[in-house]
Amino acid sequence: MRTRLPLIGGLGVAALGLALWFGLSRAPRASQVGSSAQPAAVRPPYDPDEVQQNLEFAAKQVRYDPQSAIFRVTLANWYLERFRETGDNSDAVAAEKSARAALKLRARNNGEAHFQLSRSLVAQHRFSEALSAARVAARYDRVALRQCADIQIETGDYLGAKRDLKRSPFDKTDPAYLSLQARLLEIGGNSRGARELLQRAASQADADLDVPPQNVAWFHERLGHIQNQMGELDEAEKSYRKGLAVFPRDYRIMAAMARLCAARGDWRAALQWGNKAAAIVPAPDTLALLGDAHLALGEKKAASQKYRLVETMGQLARSQGVIYDRQRALFYADQNRYLPEALSLARGELKFRRDIYAYDALAWIYFQMGDFKAAQTASDQALKWKTGDATLWYHGGLIAASLGQKERAKNNLQRALSLNPNFLTPSAPRRARAILARLDRS
Repeated sequence: MRTRLPLIGGLGVAALGLALWFGLSRAPRASQVGSSAQPAAVRPPYDPDEVQQNLEFAAKQVRYDPQSAIFRVTLANWYLERFRETGDNSDAVAAEKSARAALKLRARNNGEAHFQLSRSLVAQHRFSEALSAARVAARYDRVALRQCADIQIETGDYLGAKRDLKRSPFDKTDPAYLSLQARLLEIGGNSRGARELLQRAASQADADLDVPPQNVAWFHERLGHIQNQMGELDEAEKSYRKGLAVFPRDYRIMAAMARLCAARGDWRAALQWGNKAAAIVPAPDTLALLGDAHLALGEKKAASQKYRLVETMGQLARSQGVIYDRQRALFYADQNRYLPEALSLARGELKFRRDIYAYDALAWIYFQMGDFKAAQTASDQALKWKTGDATLWYHGGLIAASLGQKERAKNNLQRALSLNPNFLTPSAPRRARAILARLDRS
C-alpha cells in the first residue's frame, strides 16, 4: 500500500498531525530494494539512524546533480522526517528551502514539490501559505485534498475540511483517510464514532509492514488521545504503550503519558514520562506539566525552575515564529501571570487560526483576567460544535458560574464530568464538583 498525504491538530493534544507524518511518496527500505519477496511477518524494529542516513544520502544526490528537482523534493521530505523526530524548527525551514529550490528548477507539473512545501509550512504554523501550496498540489493529485482538509481543521474551517475530504479519493482502508474522518467526528461531538475509526486506522497501520514505525505510532497516539478524552485512561495507556513499542523515541506519546499520569494524580510517573519527553523536545506544555508535578509533590524549587524554563522557551520561540504561542498563552493563564501578554498571544493566533481551541484559550485568559462577558463570548465559539472535550465544558461552566448563570453553569460542569471524570488533573474535577454542590445549595 502506498500511504499518501494527510495533520492534526488541536490545542496541542491533537497534535499537528497527518501532513507531518505522511509524505507524498516514501523511499523504500534498504531491505526492500531489489527484492520481490513477500514482506516478513514481523515488523522490522525502529532504526534510530535510518532517517539521518537517508537525509545524508539525499543531500549527496543534490550535490551530485544540483539541477535535479526530484532530488531536492526527496531531500525536503527527509528534512521533515527528521523534524518529526526532533522537533527542530530549522529542519522545517530547510525543507521549505529545498522544496522552493525544486520549484525554481521545475515549476510546472511538480505537484510533489508543492506538497512538500505545504508540509514544511504547516510545520512552521504558516497555515495560509500551506493551504495555497496544497491547493496547487491537488491540481496534480486529488489525494492532496486531504492535506487541504487537514490544514482547514487546524485553522477552524471545519465545513471546508469536510468538503475537501469528500472531494478527495475515498479509501476506507487508508488509515490516514480514516483518521481525518475521525478528527471531524471528534470535533462534531461524536467521540465514539471517532474512536471506532481510529481503532480501524491503527489496525490497518499495524497490518501494513510498509508503514514506517513512526507513522504506526502516530495512529496509536491518536487513538490513545480520544480514549483519554473519553475517560478511558487504562485503554489510552495501552494505546500509548503500543505506539512506543514500535517507535520508542516518540516524545509526543511520552508527553501524552505524562498528561495521563497527571490526570490520575500519579505525579511521580508524570515526572518520569515528562522528563523523557522533554529530554528530546522541551516543549513549553511539557515543561509546564513538569512544574505542576513538582509543585503537587511539594518540590517548590524544582517547580520554579521548570516554570522559568517555560518562559525561556517562550523567548526562544519568538525567534522561530508562532509555533508555541498557544502553549505559552495557556501557561500564563494557568499561572495567572503575564495575562496581558497571554491575551496578546491568543488574539494574535486568532488572526490565522480560528479553531475551537484558539477560542477556548482566549476564553480562559479572559476568565483569569476577570472579564467574564468576553470570556463567555469566546467560550461560546469553543463550544459551538459540541465537541466532547471535558476541558472546554469545564471552562464554560466556570465562566457561567462567575456570571451567576446557575443552570448554564450546572449543565456545562455536569457535561464535563460525564464526558470524562478524570480530565486535566485531579484538582479540576474536584473544583467542578465543589461548584456544583455550591450551586445546588444555593
